[in-house]
Amino acid sequence: MNKKIIQEYWTKNVPGLGLLVEKYSIDQKELYVEVDRYRYQYDSYIVPLIDSFAEKGKLILEVGCGMGTDSRYISKKGARIVSLDLSFDNVALTMKGMRLFNLDGNGVCSDGENLPFKDSCFDVVYSFGVLHHTPDTQRAIDEIYRVLKPGGKCVIMLYHKGYAYYILLFLYGYKKLLGLYTQEELMSRYDHTPLSKQYSTEEAVQLFKRFKNPNITMTTFGGVQVHPFLKYVYMLFTISPFLMRRLGSFMIIKGEK
Repeated sequence: MNKKIIQEYWTKNVPGLGLLVEKYSIDQKELYVEVDRYRYQYDSYIVPLIDSFAEKGKLILEVGCGMGTDSRYISKKGARIVSLDLSFDNVALTMKGMRLFNLDGNGVCSDGENLPFKDSCFDVVYSFGVLHHTPDTQRAIDEIYRVLKPGGKCVIMLYHKGYAYYILLFLYGYKKLLGLYTQEELMSRYDHTPLSKQYSTEEAVQLFKRFKNPNITMTTFGGVQVHPFLKYVYMLFTISPFLMRRLGSFMIIKGEK
């Protein structure tokens, strides 16, 4: 997959921006307030997740910052944040939001598979829902390991081979068998992006094998709780930890260098 295609897609399809650009200018603080409110309303588990590592004075790298919602929250916690994205426009939006909220932060446009930082410089590397969209996910994870200080931590979300994976196999698996889809093309039907991948827990353990005792927990994607059908799946998962572990959509992987 050509990274230029991926870069262009995420520049044109900024997560969270949607129809808000018709209501607000990108120079208005209200735009970022609305984007942030929506994200944490439906992905409420992200706030306590960030609280678990965003300590005052820590140097934190976010790989794949998008519009910068999480980077802004990390900065508000008193941590020093570096916001990285493959899209220059997304980095610019993140930095504009930082300025509107009078927050400190640095933006970098770069490739997650080739981080432009020296070895052992960050206390934490955070990436939520990004590394499964890059061609060489293993290389990106190895780069995260490289730039972490000894004892530094990674907090990464990757798509899990949960119930959506099996739905895709049911609906389109025959195309893969017939050679009409590659595995990656099949998986990209999940969110209709140029490239998406999903991983089992066993595969995730292999991806993070250089880290000490990687811990994997499961959750599901935001907004599903208001979907006319999937909200019942969400309710079932919330009362059944077993089903969430087996069929949840998102893996959150924590590891230490």
